[in-house]
Amino acid sequence: MKKYFFFIALIILFAVNSYAATIDDVVVEGNRRVPTNTILKYTVNPGDEFSLADIDNSIKNLFSADIITDVKVDMRLSDDRLILAYVVKEKPYVNRVIFNGNVELKTSVLNEILVPMTGQVIDSRKVETNLKIVEDKYHDEKFYSVDITAEIEDRGNNSVDVVYLINEGVEAKITQINVVGNNHFKRKEILKEIETSEKGFWSFFTGSGKLKKTELAVDMEKIKAMYLREGYAKIQVGEPRIELSEDKKKIVLTIVIEEGLRFKVAEVEFEGYKSVEADALRETTKLKTGDWFNVEEFQDDVKRVTAKFTDIGYAYANVNPVTILNDESQTVSVKYQIEENQLVYINRINIRGNTKSRDRVIRREFDLTEGDLYSSSLITASKNHLEFTDYFGEVRLSETPVASDKVDLDVDVTDKMTGMFSIGAGYSTVDAVTGMVSLTQKNLFGMGYQTTLKAEFSEKKADYTFSITNPWLFDRPYSLGFDLFKTDRSYYEYDKESMGAAVSLGHQLIKRKLYANYRLRYEVIDINDIDEDAAKIVWEQEGESTTISLTPTLRWTTLNHPQNPTAGNKAVVYSKIAGGIFGGDNDFVKIGLSYTHYIPLFWKFVFMGNFEGGQVEAYGGKDVPVAERYRLGGMYSVRGYDYGDVSPLDEDGDRLGGVKYDQMNLEVIFPVVESAQLMGVFFIDAAQSLTSNEQFLSGDVYKSYGAGFRWYSPVGPLRLEYGVPVDDPNGEDPSGKWEFSIGGMF
Repeated sequence: MKKYFFFIALIILFAVNSYAATIDDVVVEGNRRVPTNTILKYTVNPGDEFSLADIDNSIKNLFSADIITDVKVDMRLSDDRLILAYVVKEKPYVNRVIFNGNVELKTSVLNEILVPMTGQVIDSRKVETNLKIVEDKYHDEKFYSVDITAEIEDRGNNSVDVVYLINEGVEAKITQINVVGNNHFKRKEILKEIETSEKGFWSFFTGSGKLKKTELAVDMEKIKAMYLREGYAKIQVGEPRIELSEDKKKIVLTIVIEEGLRFKVAEVEFEGYKSVEADALRETTKLKTGDWFNVEEFQDDVKRVTAKFTDIGYAYANVNPVTILNDESQTVSVKYQIEENQLVYINRINIRGNTKSRDRVIRREFDLTEGDLYSSSLITASKNHLEFTDYFGEVRLSETPVASDKVDLDVDVTDKMTGMFSIGAGYSTVDAVTGMVSLTQKNLFGMGYQTTLKAEFSEKKADYTFSITNPWLFDRPYSLGFDLFKTDRSYYEYDKESMGAAVSLGHQLIKRKLYANYRLRYEVIDINDIDEDAAKIVWEQEGESTTISLTPTLRWTTLNHPQNPTAGNKAVVYSKIAGGIFGGDNDFVKIGLSYTHYIPLFWKFVFMGNFEGGQVEAYGGKDVPVAERYRLGGMYSVRGYDYGDVSPLDEDGDRLGGVKYDQMNLEVIFPVVESAQLMGVFFIDAAQSLTSNEQFLSGDVYKSYGAGFRWYSPVGPLRLEYGVPVDDPNGEDPSGKWEFSIGGMF
């Protein structure tokens, strides 16, 4: 009894008097899942002076932490020590989340989109958030009459199940889209711009009529951008109205637009600059006086003006655009306030992350060096050059200021596998089953050497090639390459065996764009095993002969990617001169050219057009060698035909190969699964192989069409294409032909 009397007296003493006692210890009781240390973060601490106000605040903090449902604080005395005990009742943990009533959407789909709750302390905010997430998912799937409620079911052992009761209702689709307030653009122009669409006949296949709120918000911004490009600087696109029919199956969507006034550009002024001529700045901007005020073009003009200064060393140039709208005259005055700031120089180029590629292989791709004046365009171009080498999986370039007038360029790269092991296969009436094995390394020893070891073989063919090229001889923009080759091939009427070697030297004429190459080739050719009904010209070339040739080539390229370009062009012009001063048995001149252009189309579709042609002519009273004649057909010329099908015939009806050819390949390339780099392609091919008496683009044209897939897969590039010839060269009914190749990286 004395003990309890003392305890009560102590409480009164603490509460009423100014006497200050010290808390000797703090303990937690009743918790089973929440760690004691977690709860102690919110309690008073041992050593603190006893204060009812502090204890009250600690209780409030515990409730605010949302980890308990109840708490009381006991004061205890033990051996003259004051102990505070926080006796808590924990919030229950979520045992599992259950969906009842879902039919159209699988439980696995719904679980994927939830904010995680299982195994955590129940949180009413998460329960409500997940209810809204599930509801939005149903709305995206056209179930706008869905009704969802959440219930908490006790499972004992301080755990609960969160149960979502779902009444899916009926499926609804957009049957009508109204546009209100539009005068400048017609309704069909606006609907063409956005993804949201009315239900069509093929909606079950195309997905038309589906209403997704996130997509709808993006569509409203697209409509706004349409008007901003046309000078409507004050355009307003309201929140679209969504109306459900009584049966909840039809949606009427109403888009409300307030166009406002349309503005033209009054004048364009520049101020605060001194290092660039005014005329140069005016040429830089696209918006001119009298143009409709295109907001997107205006934003791009700000970037272009800024780049005009960052490109000449003013790395920290700042362009502040000021626009003044005059409603009365419906004009916009544009002023660019320019702060050039200080000239900046490149201090160091720091290269990091390269475990294989040598530093110099990276440095030589830069168009500026340490000590040079800062240039934003050259820095961007240098990054593009590094990516174009295809040596790296990732290239990141950042800038670190080291002084008021100096910056370091930090180049972070990740080496990737640049070796490729390729296996290809095909079938034709000429070669039957054909196989190909190739080992290629684009960055040998990390020095940028390009090497290839290749073998093609079939019942009628065996080709072996080894080549090595240094694209930067002595780290200068010169290339040096060597080739060794041996080829055995059985054609319709004869067999050809050849072996030899070649050396090539190249250099840049216009940096990064125009290249010249000179190739000296020595080849020994043996024509044998000739069929009795072979063309006369083949019999005349029976036996062994030597060809020594020089081939100068000009190559132009502006492609934006070495493997999968989407823009730019490539052109090649060459001349092969054999015999004469070079010696050998064969005397001829061969010329050719090709041009390839990539054009981005709508969405991510890309058009590719390839046009090429060539001609070979003998001199010194000799015939054009059979091996130099044009025999076309196959994956890389006219798909759907076998190699050699596209060829002129002699008087006996035998294919002898042309001395002229022209070829066209048109393709539309598009992503099928973009994340997996799976591309689709539609193509049309056409080509001719002509005699010396025929003119280009005259005579028979062999055409084909088809489609296929290209996949830059984890094991390497895969190409699968099906070509259908329009006319069969043998006079039979044309039939299609598959061709494919696949490779792997190492």
